[in-house]
Amino acid sequence: MAYVDPKDYSAAIKKVDQIEEKVEFVAAEIQQSEGLHLGREVGILYGFLFGALIYVAYSLLVVLGII
Repeated sequence: MAYVDPKDYSAAIKKVDQIEEKVEFVAAEIQQSEGLHLGREVGILYGFLFGALIYVAYSLLVVLGII
C-alpha cells in the first residue's frame, strides 16, 4: 500500500478541479450554441407555418367573397 502525502493529494485535487471547471464551461458553451441554432430553425419553421396559415385564411376569405 502506497502512502500519498496530503499536500501532493491536495495539489492534485486542485488541478483536477480546475480541469473539470474548464470542461464544464466548454460543454455549456457548446450546448448554448446548439440551443441557439435549434431556436433559429424552430423560428423559421414557425414563420413558414404562420405564413401558410395566413395565406390559406386569406384565400378562403377571397373565395367566399368576404374580401
